[in-house]
Amino acid sequence: MNKIYFDHAATTPISNDVLNHMFQILEKNYGNPSSIHQLGQSSRALVENSRRQIAKAINCSSKEIFFTSGGTESNNITIKNLLQPGDHLITSSIEHPAILKPAEDLAQNGIEVSYVKPNKYGIIEPQKIEKEIKKNTKLISIMMVNNEMGTINPLEEISLIKNSVLLHTDAVQAFGKIPLDVSKMGIDLLSLSGHKFYGPKGVGILYKKNNISLKGLITGGGQEQEICAGTENVAGISSIGLAAENIVKDLKKNRSYLTELTNYLIKSLKNHDINFVINGKNRVPGLLNISFPEMLGQNLMMNLDLHGIAVSYGAACSSGTPKPPRVLLETGIESNLAKSSIRISLGKDNTKKEIDYFINSIVSILSKELKNV
Repeated sequence: MNKIYFDHAATTPISNDVLNHMFQILEKNYGNPSSIHQLGQSSRALVENSRRQIAKAINCSSKEIFFTSGGTESNNITIKNLLQPGDHLITSSIEHPAILKPAEDLAQNGIEVSYVKPNKYGIIEPQKIEKEIKKNTKLISIMMVNNEMGTINPLEEISLIKNSVLLHTDAVQAFGKIPLDVSKMGIDLLSLSGHKFYGPKGVGILYKKNNISLKGLITGGGQEQEICAGTENVAGISSIGLAAENIVKDLKKNRSYLTELTNYLIKSLKNHDINFVINGKNRVPGLLNISFPEMLGQNLMMNLDLHGIAVSYGAACSSGTPKPPRVLLETGIESNLAKSSIRISLGKDNTKKEIDYFINSIVSILSKELKNV
């Protein structure tokens, strides 16, 4: 049975050219980037080239790009560095745990945290954030694209009402799906993760404006200006530079194709008279959170897996829990409908033929479920 992968929001497969590039570096460029001999400096050149590639991809200076172990570390460095007891953080109630958990930690240490709820469409409204801003507000952290629904938050509008407050965004689910220009959008800090745009796992990106001072969570060597201590993962860093270059170059083509696949999937569900509800509006192409009221989402996910189809129930980091997805509940969706949801996230290599198989599998699974009721 051929496996069908509809879980790109959890992680993407590494593109072939990125994988080959990574293998070559692992074999030939093994020098430590901090060493001054030729092998070391060839590795340093690869790191700095990747920094330039990513800076170009999001429209900033290469001096504002720092490499980390992933989006989670980038988020934690930001959240835990900028706030002191007595300061105020504004975030949303539908952030990734990589924001919510550090926020909970800060709240235990004298930092005030306000959680803005989304509207019924899964979007954080700028006016709600504006109402929360106070004299001691130091940081606003709002994700660019929600990882469970794919809804797009109006970051540029939020930047216009923040005044002197710093604005951070977890853009892990946005990069490669929508245009991302930190200068135009007024973003001060931003987190990315390589494995979400067809690069390797274990490598992340932190963008910060030059005038913002940050230090890492661990101490050691002075790598990445002490933001991420430890010898650089040269192969991983160089590979995400190539992956970033590729995903921006192909952005228009991929968006068009994923929009076509998304519309085809929705139309196919309707043509087969399947009862379903799409959760959230103003979504990135390719990412759908769909409730099938006749069946629990976890059961549907496991049955699809038996058919060779990979989807998720909620976020990948919470797919093992029987609780209804918290993000859906925050939008006001009724608990039973939330429990009947699955997340389908398509990628650039998926096909209509795979969607046809998915639809036939859904029809088969749901018909069996109804017979057992």
